[in-house]
Amino acid sequence: MDKKKLLAWCGGAVVGLGIAYVAAVAVDLTGRDSFCISCHTMEPMVGAFERSVHGGNNPHGFKAHHCTDCHLPHESLAGYLVAKGISGTRDALAEVGLIHMVDFEENYHEMTHYTYDSGCLHCHEKVKEPEKAFGMSEASRFAHEQYWEDKKAGKEVSCLNCHNDSVMPNFAHPGLLEKLKAEKLEKGKKSNIFPFFFYLS
Repeated sequence: MDKKKLLAWCGGAVVGLGIAYVAAVAVDLTGRDSFCISCHTMEPMVGAFERSVHGGNNPHGFKAHHCTDCHLPHESLAGYLVAKGISGTRDALAEVGLIHMVDFEENYHEMTHYTYDSGCLHCHEKVKEPEKAFGMSEASRFAHEQYWEDKKAGKEVSCLNCHNDSVMPNFAHPGLLEKLKAEKLEKGKKSNIFPFFFYLS
């Protein structure tokens, strides 16, 4: 191989690595709660998360790194990036008013549609083999074994069937539903101000 071809290959490799690095950094930065909260719609979610066990409110100080640790699928990189692109685009369009904003309070109990078991298992790996897990209680072991049996049988099961703020207070977003209801009520009051003054005139 002559020098020109070698330089071209080396240059291409450097450019490719540079693009890959920038893309990886962008994916990481846009998954952090600091980025998510830059959209004011997500402020209640991030605030509630920071008060939860997964947000660091636990004896060990453990904290899930990104919002995307739970709210994007982790089966494959391709699936992760596609879901991230669709979700991010939808949220951005809704924020600027081009499409209808999701009613988070109304859809609160549909959490299994936007929280992924693969995200849970990405961190909680020991539940993949509960019979071998050290330190797991018998009740917990039985529950997780049942989860895998139901999965194999093709049943629709989710980690959130048992692990959620209703069953386990302070789990992920404590007080979020009440906060969303209060915000909706406040918005309703503000939206009635104009008709009231119009009527008086």
